[in-house]
Amino acid sequence: MSKRKTKKMAKQEAKLLKKELKKEKARKRRKKLLLLALIGGGVMAAKASRKPQPTPGNGTVTLKDAEPGPLAFMMSEMVKALLQDPSKKNLADKMGVSVAIQDLDHPEMAATMAFKGSDVTVANGVEGADIYIGTELALLLSLSGAGKGAQILKWLKTEDGQKVVNAVKNGKFKVRGAVKNASQMIMFQKFLTPAG
Repeated sequence: MSKRKTKKMAKQEAKLLKKELKKEKARKRRKKLLLLALIGGGVMAAKASRKPQPTPGNGTVTLKDAEPGPLAFMMSEMVKALLQDPSKKNLADKMGVSVAIQDLDHPEMAATMAFKGSDVTVANGVEGADIYIGTELALLLSLSGAGKGAQILKWLKTEDGQKVVNAVKNGKFKVRGAVKNASQMIMFQKFLTPAG
């Protein structure tokens, strides 16, 4: 081969190498931008998914509907009574969750309690609730006797406890959203559990 052809080939190879280096740099730049976008999107999603901390309320209970159903009325009266206890009000002041309760035997018997601190709005129905609890009302009311911590294990061995266990096994006790809102669910349970 002549020197001229060799130089020409070397120049072409150098040009190709430069093009490949530019392409590689562009690919790395795109990857970095994509990674930064993903990280930024993840941070924004995490911030958006965090619920703002509820502010302490005045301990007011409001019935949303002009004609509250029996369950909504009963729940509002129960919440009013519980909020009279300063420890329950302090607990409710940390809550920012809506909990719907529905009688599976009578689906029209449903109510949603929306806690904004200790200001609670009670409405008919279950739409838009963070946590949904569906069961027979008698079973739900029996849960108030479950107690706390290790007491729950003892309670599960009682007749009422066994009814709840059987209802869960048979699909007659449904809970949705409790895992996603675990800390709020725990506070809600403590709020409903009688002091003592």
